[in-house]
Amino acid sequence: MKKIIMLSILSLSIFAMMWCSNEKIVEKWNTVTVDYVGKLQDGTVFDTSIESVAKESGKYQSGRNYTQGLSFTVGAGQMIAGFDKGVEWMKVGETKTVEIPAKDAYGERSETKLLTVPKTQIPEASQYEVGMQVMSQNGQTFKVYKVDKDTITFDANHELAGKTLIFDITVKSVK
Repeated sequence: MKKIIMLSILSLSIFAMMWCSNEKIVEKWNTVTVDYVGKLQDGTVFDTSIESVAKESGKYQSGRNYTQGLSFTVGAGQMIAGFDKGVEWMKVGETKTVEIPAKDAYGERSETKLLTVPKTQIPEASQYEVGMQVMSQNGQTFKVYKVDKDTITFDANHELAGKTLIFDITVKSVK
């Protein structure tokens, strides 16, 4: 009987320590600041908030402030769904790797997002080359996908659509 009481007291003590801890745990609607490295499955870095990694990977942007990290409200739709879910229940100082399938990132590639336009409707159509990024009058970005004799096909898929993304995430603060 003494063993059962001692185990019960010990279990309650551990439970209380876990829930009364000063460590802030990320929950939905918290504002968090994180550092991250975003990679493709082959290890190629496509984005990061860490200056040394940005320089090393060729992704450095001179105007970007790498000391701030990335701040967002969890669950508010400011981030791709998999990133939002990935930070939930993390603690300040914790680092983890999150693998996000395409459906929880930028979606699957869709052939319906390929738009073919007659060259006669495009100013200076002769200057367009496959791979160029162009912006429509309403601010949407497209990539030139295909150039034929009479048409140009634009791709409105996000450049990371259809790809599994891997993020190394470190929580810097939780509010």
